[in-house]
Amino acid sequence: MSGSPGRWGGIPVVVGASMAMALGFGSLGLVAVFMRPLEAEFGWSRAEISLAYGHATIGMALGGVVWGRLSDRVDIRVLLAIGGSGMVAPLLAMAVVQSLWQIYLAHLLLSGFGFAVLYAPVLSATGAWFDRHRGLAIGVVTAGGALGQGVLPFIANLLIDALGWRLAFVSLAAVMLVGLALSLAPITYPGGSKFRAGAATLLAGGERNGERARLIMLAVAALMCCACMGVPLVHLASYVGMVCSSPTIGATSLLVAMLFGTVGRVLFGAIADRIGYLPSYALASAMQSICVGAYPWLGDSSSLLLLSAIFGFGFAGNMTCLVLCVQDAVPAQRFGAALGMAMSVAWAGMGIGGYAGGALFDMYLSYTLPFALGSAAGFLNLLAISALMLWSKMQAASNPDLPSICLAAACLPSASPAMLQISDLSVKAGR
Repeated sequence: MSGSPGRWGGIPVVVGASMAMALGFGSLGLVAVFMRPLEAEFGWSRAEISLAYGHATIGMALGGVVWGRLSDRVDIRVLLAIGGSGMVAPLLAMAVVQSLWQIYLAHLLLSGFGFAVLYAPVLSATGAWFDRHRGLAIGVVTAGGALGQGVLPFIANLLIDALGWRLAFVSLAAVMLVGLALSLAPITYPGGSKFRAGAATLLAGGERNGERARLIMLAVAALMCCACMGVPLVHLASYVGMVCSSPTIGATSLLVAMLFGTVGRVLFGAIADRIGYLPSYALASAMQSICVGAYPWLGDSSSLLLLSAIFGFGFAGNMTCLVLCVQDAVPAQRFGAALGMAMSVAWAGMGIGGYAGGALFDMYLSYTLPFALGSAAGFLNLLAISALMLWSKMQAASNPDLPSICLAAACLPSASPAMLQISDLSVKAGR
């Protein structure tokens, strides 16, 4: 990977951002393993406990819109301080909960004033360091999220067995505090600023209308994609644990999915640099949808763990490619707001999938229907991506000069003033 302000200047940012993503996504996935002790102690249903993840997605959705827009305007150090504090405090609060509403509120705060604050600036700062191989850089960072979704719940399951669920939350809060202190320190923009004079004005008028349409279509795709994704993210550990009569194997299946997801996000980032962002998104979505539909047809630990590995590889590429598609659609100066909008819809989809999986299980005492409906949502996502690819080709055919000009503005946030002047002259010449 080659960074714009120096060959190795972006490496510490990538490392820190990857660790922050691991802790953020891992914390949101903890409900998958705390479902068992909470159900045993309080008698809450799986639908009720799954709704905690739904509240986390609400926090990510609403917080993503607000904090994503602010990330284009506020000093990144302020956002990192708010987000870090907002992730540690709710974990401590969850150690003393007695009611469902307290669990819901803690998850809402963990996401809305925690990870949602970090998400856009961490990805924006990473992308700003790389002119070439940006897909690979974003892939490495989002791979941290996949790793965290497997490792942190797995560690939490061990802590629950060893210490009980309340002390497990306290221990996880301590891990979060130390981990974020180390990971957030190196995250910054090249030269301390993300803004480049003149770049924000390159897309205006009719071009902005095209930008808005692309974002709406990406949001529709993200909704379906994440509704499919939300079912196994929340219920995979419980489903596999039930089929195999072992909570440990259930937690292991989630760990396997996220370990392979770590590899998948890096490779899909590299693939996206080669074949394009939208085709890569379609490939990842197809793998995810097929795997989610196949889960109810398997009944032994070996086949379920193998399918989890394939699912993890495909599902992970979705988030990498979605981020890249959004970054490709807008100039760097509007990336935070655009990502916040797209991810708000994506998180809503994950919340719908996660809650629907629990509610349908409570109704039928089976995961067959939840996984089948999740797979169907995934194939609707493929239709949305295909429509966007077709629309993009039609737009390129009708105005072959515009996409290259838009790409120069949207994908090169570290472009030199000379390049920006050349692009500005090209826009004027085209008029």
